[in-house]
Amino acid sequence: MKVGEGKIPHITLPRLGWQALKWNYFGNAARGLSQFLIGILLARLLGPEPFGIVAIAWMILGIGNLFADLGFGAALIQRENFSKLDLRFIFTCQMTFATVLTLSGLLSGQYIAAYFHRPDATPVIQAMFFLFMFQSFGQTAAAILRRSLNFKALQKITITSYLIGYLFVGVPAAYFGFGVWSLVAAQLVQSLLNSFQLIRITKVPITPYFRGDSAGIVKFGLKITAANISSWSISNLDTVFIGRAFGVLDLGLYSRAMNLLTTPMTIITTGFQGVLFSACSRTQNDLEKVKRIYLETNAVIAIICFPIFIAAAVIPETLILGIYGPKWQASAGVVTPLALAILVNALLAIKGPILMAGNRVGVELKNQIYTILLFVPILSIAIHYSLQAVAWSVFGIYLIRWSLLTIATLRFTGATVGEFARTFYIPAMLACAISAATAAADHYFSSLPAFYRLAAAGGAAFMTLLVFMRLFGGHFLKANLGTLIDVNNLSGVLRKLLNV
Repeated sequence: MKVGEGKIPHITLPRLGWQALKWNYFGNAARGLSQFLIGILLARLLGPEPFGIVAIAWMILGIGNLFADLGFGAALIQRENFSKLDLRFIFTCQMTFATVLTLSGLLSGQYIAAYFHRPDATPVIQAMFFLFMFQSFGQTAAAILRRSLNFKALQKITITSYLIGYLFVGVPAAYFGFGVWSLVAAQLVQSLLNSFQLIRITKVPITPYFRGDSAGIVKFGLKITAANISSWSISNLDTVFIGRAFGVLDLGLYSRAMNLLTTPMTIITTGFQGVLFSACSRTQNDLEKVKRIYLETNAVIAIICFPIFIAAAVIPETLILGIYGPKWQASAGVVTPLALAILVNALLAIKGPILMAGNRVGVELKNQIYTILLFVPILSIAIHYSLQAVAWSVFGIYLIRWSLLTIATLRFTGATVGEFARTFYIPAMLACAISAATAAADHYFSSLPAFYRLAAAGGAAFMTLLVFMRLFGGHFLKANLGTLIDVNNLSGVLRKLLNV
């Protein structure tokens, strides 16, 4: 695929958008499953401490990545027109700033490690800072693929690079005793390989150019950067406080519990996010269409996420012991509040793309700032109690953030509170049924080892899902997904299962 110039043709979800959504979900599911399985293997091989050390580096990298992109990737997707000079300008700015960030990290690594009381983590942090340059090399190319809704190519590249980096580098290194460096090497290889493949397939021009050809790119990009910074702060302040107050062991326990729960959330929501932003950017002036997309997408996220995360919340110890093993038992205490927090975060995930596509980044930024102003004092109090107190405060903050952004999104799309609330009715019923079946199975098989209890709980949840789909599936489709799904096009097996 070669990049071109000019205007992208009109794109709607029923056409190219749904092809993109299919590939985005397939790719996210494949990558998420790979991350889940490889993550379990690495967790069992390495234990909590290496993950705690890498989590320190990821906190700092997370801040830097918000600046490294400079919001230009989103600006490129949102704009109606672009030129090759714009691409050269964006690529040059991103690589220049990434180089500055890498050099800054090499110089400041020892001070970052000292702040978290782990001076031995200095070389790890310094090595991880090279990710800025490796990732930035492919950022413009990735934006081109997202803009054109070519998620097929994007997901193939992402999956291939991840498997090579982690399965063929990280796991063998962990097995042969390289400890935390197995995680570092895996991430560096994955990132560099990903960027090279992106550049190769898109042919993005990489000749330096320091002057933007189209007005507004820098302004929009800076707004996106500010919104990303506030979003990152909300998502990562808990780990910053934990790493400082409790140390890397507790940070490792907390971060892996969080990762276990965010993996399915990422698979579910990321598939929608990229496609929603790209497609709604092309239809941003048709608010009635944006409203329907928003309500129906919210219903889909709710029907999938409510049962998953509420069920996880009711069997925390079985979940941790069954997946990670007894070395991670101490993390079971944070699973329930984090599962509820991630559920709220999943519902939040589709609001940002809707507001960004309509150039309402400032609205999102204002609401996020209010959330941060509440988050810092609440965390400052929670760390004096326990990890569980921190996790419950995270749930409370996410709930506040969801409330604020829901109000903003309803105002933008014109959807009423009643229309929005109706999208939760059947998902809430399904969540109650599945979580009850899961808890009952976990209690009934309490004498079995954790893995078998978890399998039994999963089986009970699946059987409950089948019954619920038969009773309420057809009604849910007709009431909430009339625009997105044509019932007549479903297979005979699905129509019979859903009773439509």
